[in-house]
Amino acid sequence: MVASLYDSDPSVPRPSGSGGSAAETPLAAGDFAVDETALRRRLARARADSVGGGAAALARAASGEGLGPDEIARLWYAGEVDTQSILALARELRARSRQPLETFSPLYMTNTCDAECRMCGMRRDNRALRRETADADEVEAQLQVLHQRGMHAVSLLTGEYARSRRGWALRYVNQALRRTQDLRFGHVLINVGSIDEEEFAELLEGIEREDDGSVRPKLTMCTFQETYDRRLYSRFMGTDPDNPRADYQRRLTNFDRSHRAGLRVANPGILLGLNPDVAFELLALADHARHLRRLGMDVYLSVPRLRQIAGGRSKGGICDADFIRVVAVLAVGLPDCKVVLTTRESREIQQVLVPVVAVLSAGSAAVTPYTESGARFPLETSQFEVIDQRPFEEILREHSAPGEPIANFSPPA
Repeated sequence: MVASLYDSDPSVPRPSGSGGSAAETPLAAGDFAVDETALRRRLARARADSVGGGAAALARAASGEGLGPDEIARLWYAGEVDTQSILALARELRARSRQPLETFSPLYMTNTCDAECRMCGMRRDNRALRRETADADEVEAQLQVLHQRGMHAVSLLTGEYARSRRGWALRYVNQALRRTQDLRFGHVLINVGSIDEEEFAELLEGIEREDDGSVRPKLTMCTFQETYDRRLYSRFMGTDPDNPRADYQRRLTNFDRSHRAGLRVANPGILLGLNPDVAFELLALADHARHLRRLGMDVYLSVPRLRQIAGGRSKGGICDADFIRVVAVLAVGLPDCKVVLTTRESREIQQVLVPVVAVLSAGSAAVTPYTESGARFPLETSQFEVIDQRPFEEILREHSAPGEPIANFSPPA
């Protein structure tokens, strides 16, 4: 492994780090936007209607048709509706769907990044993180290892880069993406940050298309907003114009651009622990999910909690009870979306929540960590701490009945 992306491509300029505020990208017609004032008014109404209204929302959710975003907020606030009742309905709806649990493993190709997100181990000014970038042969070897171990879905991850450096990153990811198609991975998630309209052609070069222009393989764009609150977004993600993450609106509309580029699966997410107003994040995430569904996109929902990072203090985001309620409310409120649980969470939390989620992702947050039988989990090269560090085969076996398949996982006999 090379020490850093800068060293691996000396022609690429380093970010300057100059000060200033990032101007927001203008909205294109039909792009998603958050009206925070209107959203907070809706939250106030949902809170006022939660007595009685929460129980009514849970009863309506039993149909399996889901809830509107305001009803989701009402159910979150409803003190008279205990979390166990929501969990029980979520388990029932999950069993009723008869869809197998899905899985995928994350594959970090590099831990370099130009962004400066305060809560992230990969932020550009984190001197406690040891920078690593895998070359093409190492990435291919990792894909081969995952495939041989029966994992047929993977998330390709890099940092987020300034415009002057994104061409390198997009070509790098495209090369790995093409290799996943050669190996016949059934699902590939792309986590490379926000991409400008014209840059998708480079990212998706050589990928098969349908007659209508949509991509043929199942490729998911992953762009977590982390928080939909602009003030908190600026606080945690920064305002430096050289920071590619600082533009709130550009990040928010990445799925709209990805849809115009032919991608038909989206994975929005919030990072629980940034905003103490969980209802605000739930309502905004539900609004965003409904927008993406109206575009005709399949939607995966991620709600990870803050975790320890290299050089940082240990932070766990919201408490277990609130986290369980978040997942349960989303599962009953948005049954046409797929809630993702990862091994950031402990075995004990998995036991509670796997029966209600659609996806369990297992793997390491370090750069190219996989071996023939397990993985490495060094915090000094990882984006964040992974709690459950068992081999993914062991984790997945624990959550499947004999003879019951897990989508995208078929270990060798």
